[in-house]
Amino acid sequence: MKYLLLFITLLSVATTSQAARFYVAPNGSTSADGSTWAQAMNLQTALKVSRDTDELWVMRGTYVPTTTGNRSATFLVPAGIHLYGGFTGVETQLHQREPGNKSILSGDIGRTGDKGDNAYTVVSMISSAMSPTTVDGFVIEHGFGRGYTEGFSKKNVGGGLFIMAAANGLSSDRISNCVFRNNDAHNGGAVYVDSGRPSFVGCYFQSNTADFNGGAVFNQGTSSESSPIFRDCLFQDNASNSGAGMTNYGMNGISSPLVLDCQFINNVSVMNGAAIFNMANDNGDCSPVVENCFFEGNASILGDDVSGMGVSRSIASEARLNGGGVLRPNASAKR
Repeated sequence: MKYLLLFITLLSVATTSQAARFYVAPNGSTSADGSTWAQAMNLQTALKVSRDTDELWVMRGTYVPTTTGNRSATFLVPAGIHLYGGFTGVETQLHQREPGNKSILSGDIGRTGDKGDNAYTVVSMISSAMSPTTVDGFVIEHGFGRGYTEGFSKKNVGGGLFIMAAANGLSSDRISNCVFRNNDAHNGGAVYVDSGRPSFVGCYFQSNTADFNGGAVFNQGTSSESSPIFRDCLFQDNASNSGAGMTNYGMNGISSPLVLDCQFINNVSVMNGAAIFNMANDNGDCSPVVENCFFEGNASILGDDVSGMGVSRSIASEARLNGGGVLRPNASAKR
């Protein structure tokens, strides 16, 4: 009898811990259970009920984090869930999505076209070293973080995506097949990585702006390590004071991204690092590795495509001087 009870207990645990799948649609209901496309949920509701290893299948269309005009509203993605966009609403298998289809997560929550009342950050990810998160198949746009005149806070970094530091070590989240466009912030117009090792694969960063550093991406290593991976990404038409494509900052910590097979085209910085700017203080380290990348049409007053300040080191400029490590333009990188 005791073995039968043990079996029933284990079976119950296995059943209750099984990953769930929730279906999401632009007109999804807050009262639906999300079990089928016909019972599709509201996205914010699905994010609140999902748990580690759950999947959210998100239909094509535009989603906003709030309809009340609250600029602090964001799509808060729990650690360990797998968020997939670009479905038409008939799929039964993940591979049935068309590659060009994407779901739009927008910060344009107020007057259409007036970015001054947009959400500060469109998507916020909670990171965990034990539970990697997936975000795949989305356009993230129109986040508008506060400018430098309003003081530094989480409300003025990462207009499109803010990846929070994991409390239990380096996270390894994956963001793939996503477009970040028309986002603004003080640092990290599109993306702000607050430590960790997330991977960005096949992503397109277009027309994002920072009024200080990191027009598209800001990798922050403050008393921690920020070492994201960027592979097969395109950075185009981004702008900032320094590092229009990417800024890496080791402040009493380490900022050491790995940038592979990426393209930096027509990015403009007012001061330093037309494409990539690296900086660190005396107790920090900034050591990006940039391999097989292509730079074209980037502009700044000081420095080259890649430049640094403080105790920073970059392998990228050495690779260019040696005539190696340059990826020729590939139109397929535009997604």
